Amino acid sequence: MTKEKANQQRGFQRLMGAFLCVLIVVIFLAISQNSQKRREDIKKRKVITEAVIAEEPENIEESEKIEEETQEDCKTPKEMATEVEKLTFGVDVSMFQEEIDWAQVAEAGIDFVMVRIGYRKTATGEIVEDERARYNLQEAAANGIYLGAYFFSTAVDEAEVREEADWVCTFLKDYPITYPVVYNCEGFQRTSSRQYGMSVEERTTLAQIFLDQVEDAGYTGMFYAAKGELEDNLHWDTGRLEARYRIWVAQYLDKISVALAKPEYNRAYAMWQYTDQGRVQGIQTVVDLNVAYFGYEKD
Repeated sequence: MTKEKANQQRGFQRLMGAFLCVLIVVIFLAISQNSQKRREDIKKRKVITEAVIAEEPENIEESEKIEEETQEDCKTPKEMATEVEKLTFGVDVSMFQEEIDWAQVAEAGIDFVMVRIGYRKTATGEIVEDERARYNLQEAAANGIYLGAYFFSTAVDEAEVREEADWVCTFLKDYPITYPVVYNCEGFQRTSSRQYGMSVEERTTLAQIFLDQVEDAGYTGMFYAAKGELEDNLHWDTGRLEARYRIWVAQYLDKISVALAKPEYNRAYAMWQYTDQGRVQGIQTVVDLNVAYFGYEKD
């Protein structure tokens, strides 16, 4: 090897040595910065964790408080101790069905009757007893038909709807009511109605007051309305009502097999009024026919 080549080799080695020194310094600085960042992240996570831990007892207490309040306000549809899951068939009647031969109705296989016991007049606001209510309740029960009842309300405020509920409970106290006691409210869209102009929430609140009061008296509350009024919360806060009470929905279909068919209604319901043109032996006029998706054991 010549002297010139040896000098070139030593120059290259010195250059590589300097490059390695610089590289080592760069790597060291990068490691130091990364370590510092990790220490800062750990410190930050510790601060965040400590803050969460410090807040957790308060959050848990607040959550439990909200849950307790929700449970207190949450009411589910009532069930009777003797209730069983089965299809039962019934009629709903008022003075418009005239005098009924309840022995023949029982022979026709009717399980229950929903009797209109009274109503509040649309014009005057006076509460009136249905003129055939007592007869219908007495004779249906005497022939082994289970009893339910409904009241037609035109209440416009809390005082009136409480008066209605008191009147209903007093009227029914001497009868063996097993099926629900129903809040029925219709015709409020007519300008002649006392309830014309009331909001969905106002009407729903009155229904709730009535049904809570009859349930406090020991009855099962139920709310009646047509399918079109219940859907999309059109005329009632349906979600609020169906969460607390049983729903009796009315929808009339042309041709059905009641034992197999159901209404074209996709929300909760426990009873279906499927026609207002029914014929039952012992009843001279057409009558509403119903199917309930529950019944009761014999005593």
